[in-house]
Amino acid sequence: MYGLFYKVKEYFLAEQERWFLWLPVLFGCGIGIYFLLPSEPSLLVSAVVVESLVLLVYYWRFSYPKLLGLAGIAMMVAGFVNIQLRAYYLNSQGKLTAPIVDYLSGEIVNIDHNYRGMERVVIKNPQNFEGKTYFGNYRISLRTKSSGLKVGDCAELVAKLMPLPAASMVGGYQFDRKFFFEELNGNGYAMASIGPIDCAVPANSVPSWKAKIEELRKHIVARINSILPADEAGITAAIVAGERGGIRHEITENYRDSGLAHFLSISGLHMTMLAGLMFFLIRRIIAFIPPLALRYDSKKISAMAAILLSFLYLLISGAEVPTQRAFIMTLIVLVGVLIGRKAISMKTIAWAALIVLIISPWALIGASFQMSFAAVVMLIAFYEKFAGPIQRFLNGGTNRSIGIINRTVRIVWAYFAGIVISDLVASLATLPFGIYHFNMISIYTSLGNFLAGPIIGLVIMPFVLIALLMMPLGLDYWPLKLVGWGIKLVNEITAYVASLPEAGYQVLALPFWGLLLMVMGGLWLAIWQLPWRRWGWLAIGLGGLSILTVQAPQAMISADGMLFAVQDKSGDLVILPRRGKIFNKQMWLEKTANDKLDKAKTRKLSQIWKGKKTYPEWLDLQCNAKFCIYAQRYKYYKDGKLKVDGQSFDTLKSGGASFYADGNIRTVREYVGRRFWNFTSD
Repeated sequence: MYGLFYKVKEYFLAEQERWFLWLPVLFGCGIGIYFLLPSEPSLLVSAVVVESLVLLVYYWRFSYPKLLGLAGIAMMVAGFVNIQLRAYYLNSQGKLTAPIVDYLSGEIVNIDHNYRGMERVVIKNPQNFEGKTYFGNYRISLRTKSSGLKVGDCAELVAKLMPLPAASMVGGYQFDRKFFFEELNGNGYAMASIGPIDCAVPANSVPSWKAKIEELRKHIVARINSILPADEAGITAAIVAGERGGIRHEITENYRDSGLAHFLSISGLHMTMLAGLMFFLIRRIIAFIPPLALRYDSKKISAMAAILLSFLYLLISGAEVPTQRAFIMTLIVLVGVLIGRKAISMKTIAWAALIVLIISPWALIGASFQMSFAAVVMLIAFYEKFAGPIQRFLNGGTNRSIGIINRTVRIVWAYFAGIVISDLVASLATLPFGIYHFNMISIYTSLGNFLAGPIIGLVIMPFVLIALLMMPLGLDYWPLKLVGWGIKLVNEITAYVASLPEAGYQVLALPFWGLLLMVMGGLWLAIWQLPWRRWGWLAIGLGGLSILTVQAPQAMISADGMLFAVQDKSGDLVILPRRGKIFNKQMWLEKTANDKLDKAKTRKLSQIWKGKKTYPEWLDLQCNAKFCIYAQRYKYYKDGKLKVDGQSFDTLKSGGASFYADGNIRTVREYVGRRFWNFTSD
């Protein structure tokens, strides 16, 4: 045992240069602990912890090992306090606690579109006829695709506002938490058309520069829509301006099942491609002008131009959290070029992660943050290990006299091999998160990226850059046409890949503890460089095996009692034919790895529900005019009430629940806890 201790100590001290890479991990652990708590923590307790750390630092100021341990604890506490203070501030802005229908007027601070292409506006501090103010930001879906309004205008409408939507099931996505940290206090929909009005007081919520940027975004989207067909325009608007409302649901599903969904959300892929293209374009131009090339450092000039373009792209795209993160990562890389440091390294990514978590700590729990950083970290770790052999291959090994044709073939082969290898590494790195968040494995993601990667890298993104540069001159028509042509090809590729058998394979989600083991194992493997890094494989393996412990619920019920689902004899989920929310039904099916019933089973279920027939070989369910009995244990009344083992179950108080064959009951209220962003914190 002592031998193992001293071996670990030896490895730890030998990897001192890698210690810094654990700082964002520890900072993120503090954020994660905050979100794992069942109730909102006290600021007083946090203050006591911070003060205790200060005292311990003073007491152990001459003990380096103890100070080192305190530094790690301090990073975790810093992450915890950072997100805690942000949550307390946002909670002070108030929130809507019950649905209302009212006349509203106020200033528009943001405009976008929902998945149906209908316009949505965010109104700040709206007032009704009596002058009552609903403090905060409220997002309202309109009944039109274009209202003609712009950010900074004041408007009036009659709308129904609702509290932030709660999780629809145990393990379901917590939209209320997401919207809370996006500074939304409620959402709703217009019950009549919206109209412009004069602002009662000068509008000052939206800076003039932001209003101009929003106008520029609308102009770019309108220009794209006027040149390209609808399907190509929808994708182009998404990757240029972050506007995804014009993409058909079928196309979105194809991109998701083919493993190319990341292309639809502006992220590191788009930002780095545009910045890289700008960098090499400027360097090439300077190289053709000898006086400039001899007098100035073309690399630094190109880096500054790429930073400027990246910043403009950030603004044009709407500056959402994933885009902010991509910009920060790109900025750090380009600043490294300016100061003569290695552009891409593990330390670069560590700085990027730390900055993102300080600015937007809630990003940690989002799939976008987790998957993008997992992919980048593992790719860097892979190339740290194998960059030497790859470079020797491209240089012809020990043979320095290989011909230009041989070298060209090697480079072309390495390009396509690099696509496959990089995609394989990134896919494996993001696989646990895809299973945990989306209950899906894209089986043919490597095929999709192999076919679409060259088109994206050689056609779409280069001509997106040219179109943006030419748009102020009115010369963007043909560049956009070429972008549309490339996107048409990618759409066809995604449709083909998604049509392959089991392309988007549905699975039950990993348990959280399993995901955590895989994450920590992956970080251990990627960060350390000495042989003890291999210990990470043990944690990854145990985390992967955790999926074997997952069991699907035997029955489920929603908070309002309108949705009730049961298992059939084969273990598939069957939702009883009630008028529940379609979105919640889809969420239930996805999270339990199920599909909609086919027509034959739908007819059978209808006959059971009406009390006309039973099909015990398929489903242990019997119904009459008032109630249904399932598995001799659940008595579900058609007015939404439920009895389990003869005892009434309060669906509203529980927020909905999942019931398991072993008698275990998990409620949504237990799952979400008592937090600022949900009702149970009141």
